[in-house]
Amino acid sequence: MSPSRASGTSPTGPSPAGGDVPGRADTWPGPSAPWTRLLAVALIGALVGGLLGLVAGLASGDRASASATVQAIPDARALAGPLDLPPVGLDDSDFIAAELAWLDERADELATDDVDLSVTQVGTSDALRFAADAPTADEAQQAVTALLDAYVTRRQGGATAALDAAREAVIARIDAIGGTAVGVGPVSQEIQRLLGQQSALEAAAARVPGIVPVLRAPAEEQAAGVSPALTYTVLGAVLGAVLALAGAALWRVASPRVFDARLLVAAGAPVLLPRLPAGSVRTRADRVPEGRPNDAALAAARLLAPQLLDVGTGALLVIGVDEKAGAAEVAWELAWALTAGGTPVALLTTGVAGEREPSPGLTLTALPADATALEQAVTRHRAAGRLVLLHAPALATGLRAPEFAARADQAVVVVGEGVSTLEAALAAVRDVSGQPGAALAGVAVTTAHRHGGTRGQAPAPQESTPRHAQPAGERAPAQQDTVSTEA
Repeated sequence: MSPSRASGTSPTGPSPAGGDVPGRADTWPGPSAPWTRLLAVALIGALVGGLLGLVAGLASGDRASASATVQAIPDARALAGPLDLPPVGLDDSDFIAAELAWLDERADELATDDVDLSVTQVGTSDALRFAADAPTADEAQQAVTALLDAYVTRRQGGATAALDAAREAVIARIDAIGGTAVGVGPVSQEIQRLLGQQSALEAAAARVPGIVPVLRAPAEEQAAGVSPALTYTVLGAVLGAVLALAGAALWRVASPRVFDARLLVAAGAPVLLPRLPAGSVRTRADRVPEGRPNDAALAAARLLAPQLLDVGTGALLVIGVDEKAGAAEVAWELAWALTAGGTPVALLTTGVAGEREPSPGLTLTALPADATALEQAVTRHRAAGRLVLLHAPALATGLRAPEFAARADQAVVVVGEGVSTLEAALAAVRDVSGQPGAALAGVAVTTAHRHGGTRGQAPAPQESTPRHAQPAGERAPAQQDTVSTEA
């Protein structure tokens, strides 16, 4: 066996000509491409959340706002002092707090399901702001006007009642004295004072309509900022991306599948790197692809092949943990990589009718259905100087694992990243290691990256003469990098 084979490590150095150098995600035993998958999940979540947010923003509709600002000062100060000053301890802040309490209660009574009313103090000043939010500007302005009228009516009514009570008290005092303002005696002076107070109260009564100074009349407020539809869309997209990433993380933690090859390394499995691309899980089947692998797949296969077999005659068993692990893709890519290096290869696989040669140096043969025919086929190809690859989609194939292992020199177990479970992978490693015959070379991990091959019906053989009837020396190996497959 080649000394370059090492479990759990990756070869270094540039790849052969014609292939791309595998990135760190493929040569490091961790997640193969976490950022691309997370980005896809985040984009899907953002798209769904943005659409839901757009619908919610359009359903909410455009709402209008209106506001008004008044000055809240005690009656005695607003009416130029004809009334008694507030009692000791009742300052301006206490007065405004009492007014806000009444206004809040009244706003709750006037508010409806479609109209929101609120009253706030402007900073630490004696100004109060009335605000309303409604489906239309007219409704918002009407709500503010109704609350303002109720407040002004209350203040005017209270001031009028206080002035009337004070004026009646003054008149009653004048009547009680029963004198006139003639002369310079004490009675005359008191009557003059009471008459002056009566005149001040009457003048204050004339100022009652302006007891609540209106700093800003009720008017519509122009909408500022972006529209609700855009705001809801952005918020929905952000929330959708966050929820999608959180859900993906929870699903990944709870899933028994192998998303990180380091789990296999920690469990003692001999993981071989780099990973090999196997395409979408939905397109994987028990038959090998038809097209030539792309440069990245060939580069990875060239790095992996020396860790499995010495270049020469021999037999390698490529067996998948399950049918979706990508064993067919691994066998196909290894076959192309070996023939590209000048090694004739015979690939025994399922889903193929008869025997054909898709490219010079590569022979594709149907996997025999019994042990005797399998042994004869392996013997014939090895005698012809070919390296034999035995492809088994999974351990649950028609032929038992011992019959495969007995005809191979080395075996590689294929684990599909994000497809195979850790328990199944470890069980497959144990089963293959415990079989007599082929030695376990390691575990190959496949990813969902594109590999360049296509699926299709196997074409008819190029020649009517069976390939095994020709001498081995008549078929010279050739480079396969530019050879097109049969259609």
